[in-house]
Amino acid sequence: MVFYFVLSIRYYQLYKKLMVQVISYADAVMFKWVKSFLLAFLLMQLLQVAYFLLALPFPKLTTYVGTWWYFFSFALIFYYIAITGYSNSVQTKVSFKLNLISYKPSLLLQNSFSTAAVNDIIEDAEVIEVVDIQTEKKEDISLVATWKPKILELLEKAKVYEDPELSLTQVAKQLGTNPSLLSKVINQGFQLNFNDFINNYRIEAVKEKLKAGEHKMQTLLGIAYDCGFNSKATFNRAFKKATGVSPKEWQEKLPS
Repeated sequence: MVFYFVLSIRYYQLYKKLMVQVISYADAVMFKWVKSFLLAFLLMQLLQVAYFLLALPFPKLTTYVGTWWYFFSFALIFYYIAITGYSNSVQTKVSFKLNLISYKPSLLLQNSFSTAAVNDIIEDAEVIEVVDIQTEKKEDISLVATWKPKILELLEKAKVYEDPELSLTQVAKQLGTNPSLLSKVINQGFQLNFNDFINNYRIEAVKEKLKAGEHKMQTLLGIAYDCGFNSKATFNRAFKKATGVSPKEWQEKLPS
């Protein structure tokens, strides 16, 4: 069980790493509660192992009184899992389409997937390998020089960042390339992952609308939605990460 939970946490970390590289709404699908659950269950298993090992040189720990601390600690972890599980079950559900479930594309090659969907899954799965092994090479520098202007043109003219469910695969298709190459160019050319790269464009669009006085005609959250954000929490987090202040604080600094 310990091995299972350690492996599960490892795969969750890989999942997080991949999501910020392939979609622009990563915060909405991070499932942070999953990591909390896995860590809590792992702690529960480690507690059982530790108590078993301690009981070998100290047999008194197996008595009724000796097991009190074990069951007390077990109960605290169990209640933590129950309470956090309930709090997450009543949260508003976010509707999204998730292309990647397994990190082994071959496991997903089933009849329920179209050929196009399977290709997207395989391409997305390959992105994480590119991010892990990429190094500065002459051909990489050439790729960045070639594709960086094309990416900027697409974002500035087509404003694809306004799509709240924009993915790396969608952008790659519009540019006529593959997600792995595009991910490499964005990581090396802009020193950002795909999620942060797109969110920065959204933030700049929000700032431009605020400067133009759009906040006098609609709410700040409405402006954020128009610029591609899909939730208030994601907008606030991304804005503060990029500017160092909250959207409200930035808005208050604008000349009246």
